[in-house]
Amino acid sequence: MDAHSELELLITVVVGAQDEASARVACDDLARRVGGRIVTVGDCSDEEPGCWSLTMSRGTGETGWHVAALSRVVRNFLRELGPGYARHRVACAPPTAWSVVDDPELVGELVPAGERLLIEAWSAEPEDAPDHQESTVDN
Repeated sequence: MDAHSELELLITVVVGAQDEASARVACDDLARRVGGRIVTVGDCSDEEPGCWSLTMSRGTGETGWHVAALSRVVRNFLRELGPGYARHRVACAPPTAWSVVDDPELVGELVPAGERLLIEAWSAEPEDAPDHQESTVDN
């Protein structure tokens, strides 16, 4: 990926489910709503019984590797999910920005038995990019 490549958005849902198939079914509506393509499903039951993670990917239409573009992608996605999500903080340390929504009641409105969401924007930094410092951006 170069500096002009589209940023990738990864949305990971932690969900209470019996197996991979039920985790996929639980996340189907969210995947359709956000236009996401499921890329991985993992069994987290060694940490918590009946726990699965499902990660989906989607393009963003944004390009660049800098803090503003990365943070904007995550912030815009949170707003897209609704006002309850838009209040969550976005952290950034290029080449990624992220936000964690650890509110089972809120996440459960999107995904039955959903517990947490991790939203990440990723980019490859150009070779000649200056050094970056981590920042936290409020919405």
